[in-house]
Amino acid sequence: MKTAVVRVIQQTLINEGFKPGTVDGRLGDNSYRAINEALTKRKEGLPGDWAAWSNPRKSIAYLQLLCKERSIDSGDIDGFWGPQTDYAADTLTQLLATGEMPKPWRDETPLSVNPNNWPLQNEAELNTYYGAVGTNQVSLALPYPHRVAWDLKTTINSYQCNAKVHDSAKRVLKRVFDHYGMERIKELCLDRWGGCLNVRKMRGGTQWSMHSWGIAIDYDPEDNQLKWGRDKAVFARTDYDAWWRFWEEEGWTSLGRSKNYDWMHVQATKL
Repeated sequence: MKTAVVRVIQQTLINEGFKPGTVDGRLGDNSYRAINEALTKRKEGLPGDWAAWSNPRKSIAYLQLLCKERSIDSGDIDGFWGPQTDYAADTLTQLLATGEMPKPWRDETPLSVNPNNWPLQNEAELNTYYGAVGTNQVSLALPYPHRVAWDLKTTINSYQCNAKVHDSAKRVLKRVFDHYGMERIKELCLDRWGGCLNVRKMRGGTQWSMHSWGIAIDYDPEDNQLKWGRDKAVFARTDYDAWWRFWEEEGWTSLGRSKNYDWMHVQATKL
């Protein structure tokens, strides 16, 4: 069982008045004793032979019951860890951490529009459309002040981007400001700027990063790290639906919404 899930179990036991010991992500005698007590209170929802199950199986059954009580489908309450229980456990973990159920991501379809005729993510097409890496850069005056993500005491009012994305990016950020307002923008960290122009190769790759042309922008990298998926990235939550809609209506691509990684990142290309 995942360490994060064990911590959820231990913390929930404490919240219910049981004594599993320290919330350390490891199941031991104290945790098993508390789980048995919690299951005894819920025995009506368990199969008749549950008391004879092993302690690890009882732990999974307790988790399954916690999911069921929150209308999360974990399958049968049988104490076995399968794909449905694994999915339910991740859902429960996010719900308890954020107070919000994850979106049904298999139903999520990014907008497929391209009003600005952004090119495909292909080096030859990018050079033809945007110019060579590091060239054709202009200053984008921001509709609202940004804080530098790695130094939140530093505020910027402009940054460099490719001239061909300037007007589109400014329209998006103006819509963000009009929709959310400055107070909500700060709450959602939509002002935490992680960079735009940066002539470098992709992390872990040999091709130029989209940042090399100044056509990709990162926001709040700390809470939306490169390899994080929907289960961890803050920008995958429903609070950010309008944020993504504004970008996608201009034809920008979110790698998070399209590929489920790098949720900090938006780029003016099509995949």
